Amino acid sequence: MILLTLLAVFCSLPLITLGASLSALYYVAFKMLEHDNESTIRNFFHSFWQNLIQGIGISLLLLGFGGMLFFDVQFMMRLTFSAGQAGNAGLPFPVLCGGWVICVLLAVLLLFFLLYLLPFQARFFNPLPVTVKNALAAGVRYLPKTLQLALCDGAACFLLVMCFRYFTGIVIVPLLLAPSFLAYYHAWVLKDILGLTPGKKDFPVEDPK
Repeated sequence: MILLTLLAVFCSLPLITLGASLSALYYVAFKMLEHDNESTIRNFFHSFWQNLIQGIGISLLLLGFGGMLFFDVQFMMRLTFSAGQAGNAGLPFPVLCGGWVICVLLAVLLLFFLLYLLPFQARFFNPLPVTVKNALAAGVRYLPKTLQLALCDGAACFLLVMCFRYFTGIVIVPLLLAPSFLAYYHAWVLKDILGLTPGKKDFPVEDPK
């Protein structure tokens, strides 16, 4: 798990390879779930090079939506604060609400991409537009799973923040384990959608007749 996290972080450093690196992270997590991970390094780089081209597109997509969300939230916070100070002379309430609605929509789209786009890219061979469409459809169709994954990821982020605040001496341990464990958990939750069979390699094989 620690080796997998280190590989994913190292290969994500150029940022443009973020999509390929996270797809490879999921690919190895799938192999672990099915007890078929004979070599973490070999499986990681097999998926990394296989998804590099489309991974660049995914990187641009994630960074683009993430950047838009960040700047929109910053802009709306300043706008809301200014409107509060100006009182009745500020912007109309519906205009402020509309701005925050756009922020929420961007956040939902980014969440769907993070939860489904990367696992789908790691599991299936499809053109990038098809993978994007499937990720958006899955985020809505499997809403309970979406909420389950989002809550788990949120809880993990909260625990990491608490470790940074109160347990700085050991924070490196959860930091090294969290990405791989979350990818493994995502694989387990989405196993029926992705067609994964946990422990497949351990199933008894019928003797040939």
